[in-house]
Amino acid sequence: ASAGPVGTRGLVVIAVLAALAASCRSSRGGHVVAGELRVTHAVVTASTDGEASAFLLVENRGDTARSLVGARADVTDSIQMHNDVGGQMQRVAQIPVPAGGRVLLAPGHDHLMLEGLRQPLAVGDTVALDLLFNPGGVVTVRAPVLRYTEAVSALPIR
Repeated sequence: ASAGPVGTRGLVVIAVLAALAASCRSSRGGHVVAGELRVTHAVVTASTDGEASAFLLVENRGDTARSLVGARADVTDSIQMHNDVGGQMQRVAQIPVPAGGRVLLAPGHDHLMLEGLRQPLAVGDTVALDLLFNPGGVVTVRAPVLRYTEAVSALPIR
């Protein structure tokens, strides 16, 4: 039996590449590159109670430290930045992103709280998050709305 124009060796290579691609953990979250800032794994949790959380990874590929100093979105009245200290959420004025470093906004750590939602956020929706950096200006990332457990599993937590 013939393997056709690809040949047996070609089929083996294709099968190996397909297996490797399937084993890679791709981000289900939104991502954007804006100059030296890279935002990935951006997700928002589904919510019907007027509040939702946003999680993401910010990488600073530059030589200058940056700070996330605020966020906004059309779906909410306000977005607050929080840190979890001993199981208690505390509002913070900024989230530092060191030069050449990264910060993960995730449950139990720094994260964003969308408060006063104008409508329920359902799985499958997308939220445009405007992230305000100093220095650096506004970086907009489109974050899919996922169930809480799916949002957490989309994060690069190791």
